[in-house]
Amino acid sequence: MSNNNELELKPINDLLELSFFIPAYQRGYRWSKRQVTELLNDVYEFCLNKHKTEQDFYCLQPVVVKARGEQWELVDGQQRLTTILLILGFFNSRFAEDFRKQLFSIEYETRTESREYINTLDESKKDENIDFHYIYESYSEIRSWFNDKINRINDIESIFLNDVKVIWYQINETENVTEVFTRLNMGKIPLVNAELVKALFLKSSNFAKEVVDSKSKKPIQDLQQLKISQEWDAIEKRLQDDEFWFFISNERIETNRIEFVLGLASKNLDSEGILNNDELKIFLKFNRLLSTNDEKNKTVDVAHEWLKIKQCFMTLEEWYNDRALFHLIGYLVSQKVSITNIFDLHQASLTKYEFRQSLLEQVLNKTFVGRNIEALSQEWLEEILNSFTYESGAHNLRPILLLFNVSSLLANPASNARFQFDKYKDPSNGWDIEHIRSVASDMPNSKDKQKAWLENVVDYISSDELLEIDTSKAETMSDEQKIKLEAQALLKTTTFNNDQFETLYNKVRKHYDPDGNEDVDNSIGNLTLLDSSTNRSYQNAVFPIKRSRIIALDKKATFVPLCTKNAFLKYYSKQVDKMLFWETKDSQDHQRAMVEMLFGFFQGVGVH
Repeated sequence: MSNNNELELKPINDLLELSFFIPAYQRGYRWSKRQVTELLNDVYEFCLNKHKTEQDFYCLQPVVVKARGEQWELVDGQQRLTTILLILGFFNSRFAEDFRKQLFSIEYETRTESREYINTLDESKKDENIDFHYIYESYSEIRSWFNDKINRINDIESIFLNDVKVIWYQINETENVTEVFTRLNMGKIPLVNAELVKALFLKSSNFAKEVVDSKSKKPIQDLQQLKISQEWDAIEKRLQDDEFWFFISNERIETNRIEFVLGLASKNLDSEGILNNDELKIFLKFNRLLSTNDEKNKTVDVAHEWLKIKQCFMTLEEWYNDRALFHLIGYLVSQKVSITNIFDLHQASLTKYEFRQSLLEQVLNKTFVGRNIEALSQEWLEEILNSFTYESGAHNLRPILLLFNVSSLLANPASNARFQFDKYKDPSNGWDIEHIRSVASDMPNSKDKQKAWLENVVDYISSDELLEIDTSKAETMSDEQKIKLEAQALLKTTTFNNDQFETLYNKVRKHYDPDGNEDVDNSIGNLTLLDSSTNRSYQNAVFPIKRSRIIALDKKATFVPLCTKNAFLKYYSKQVDKMLFWETKDSQDHQRAMVEMLFGFFQGVGVH
């Protein structure tokens, strides 16, 4: 009895004498005409390929089975196999009964009449039940599809029988088929490349059964399988750590993250005849590699190939643990530089210094296209940053502001602080380019936004215990207290209108942003990174309200990029006599800090 799931590729020809059993927990046949046509078109395209070799084949998605006496219980793949059976039935229909090929059979536990209907395909009975309807409609589509391909039908039949292969995934005798079916259909263990490659490496036939370990007295086969299985699970567990995962990836994937590593390990494997867009490309490459091993060397080859996969992962982990490489590579990945390209840089570098310098040059090129590090000067950086404004667009500004954060963290070699790429790339966040001092003319225009803006003002003033209002002494009330009273009154009124809001809006801005009538400051010095939800909750709030919100987020340990926090706390400002105001000189100081930090970074500060 095998305790391991077994996997192999089988041509349709190898299935013709088999019998399949569909248990009651599965629904009936439901493929649409479109799905049938897509399968036929894909196989036909393969058939027309003049460059295919004898080794090339068209690969179908996995068929998951479990031995059931003389039959095979079909756990997953019923729809594909039923369609294949209908296509083969069409081929057979061209001949008299005595000359027809034997075809595999499909038996249904609860729909016993469906087996007979597949053989007869009686149009008069197609509406007797929903299964018959879908079976007949698919068969009609198959006949229609072949109408203009009669001259190629023999070629297509030969391709179907010999060059169309299914991934035959046999689960072990101890598996509960109902649980496997449920997990597959809930997407918890989809048979993607990762699951299939794992089955390839753990196949019993890969290991020498007769060799026994001298210490444990257990077969080497069992120990090697167990070792690979445990190491596989350990890698997947490590990749499930979002902090690690989003260092190397920009996409959230819930399961089988190890496929990322498998893709790296397989990039140089033979892929001749395998389509670049084939979803199972990684599996097919490993299958070709492992199936060409000599019988005598299978144990050594499998262990060696698994070691290559581990080495790919260990390289990623080494980069992650190196603080400088973590930030350089994490930044490049965020700018859509693939890890494959970074591996190529690594392999082409003779020393660690050369590798880091190559990464630094890549960072410069991704941020400021076409610039050479040797020709970089502080004056040029100052000039280029002067050319960036809010109108430059988020796609141009976001890389610069992100790099400002990364370089600021690396500037202190004594710190172990890291940029939180996992929080930055979290799809629930999104990142906006935000004005530090908001634009006065961008007054909220809808009633809901206006009310939200006023509520921010009230909350900000209410947060100061010294501003408790004594309405009996109006003459002693401060400007802030008067603003709060007016805002509260306006929020309660049923006649809230735009003119009333605009009057109070201008009063608030005059109090908190006395220079707000100056020209709009769209310079990069007045811009920062802020997550979309926080930014949109501001409703173009004045600087002190934004500042208080940033402080509140930081108190709760909510991720706020370092340089965003520094700007609102005015750490870059040379003079901090007005903590609640953001003036032109503050923007200039902020931009000057960017220039100095980025220049030092490209000179190697914190990198080498």
